[in-house]
Amino acid sequence: APPPPPAAPPPAALAAASAEAGEHLHVGQKVANYFRTFGLPDTAILALISAMPVIELRGAVPVGLWMGLPLTTVLPACVMGNMVPIVPLMFLLRNEKLKKLMSPILSRAEKKSASLGVGSLEKQWASLAAFVGIPLPGTGAWTGAMGAFLLGMPTGLALSAIFTGVVSAGVIMSAITLAGKKGGIAALAALALITGREFLASGG
Repeated sequence: APPPPPAAPPPAALAAASAEAGEHLHVGQKVANYFRTFGLPDTAILALISAMPVIELRGAVPVGLWMGLPLTTVLPACVMGNMVPIVPLMFLLRNEKLKKLMSPILSRAEKKSASLGVGSLEKQWASLAAFVGIPLPGTGAWTGAMGAFLLGMPTGLALSAIFTGVVSAGVIMSAITLAGKKGGIAALAALALITGREFLASGG
């Protein structure tokens, strides 16, 4: 049976995600303007911003739309940029020296993602996809990857969940940015309702 869809985010999470969009756009604009001084094309800048911890795709998508690029260009560039460092990260974390060096960061990631290891592998997949996909402070592909590694999730399963979450985050950030704060929350509420219905229809 296919993994269940991520649980629908509560209204408070949707509002927080909208606020997060504005904050990330402000930071992302500064980073984008810095990279532009090197003469890099906008798509490369978006990929670089998406690859950065903390900012990630959730900061790059609003920046891409702010640049005036079409969504069909912004989303693929941001998804690719966000995923590129995650794949090697999952394997590099197996190095004991690197794990020791990153100990403080891994400890924070473990606290943030402690709930991901609860339940069956299918539930873990859905939890990780939701953790990465809902753009809230402290979540995202980097934290999700470190949390999944520490909890012993199979690498392939973790990467597929993270990819699903990254794409979901891209859709959410696009909705928030294009519709504005109130419109973005309404769009997310509709998405949450549809997701919830699909989850119930699949038998939970």
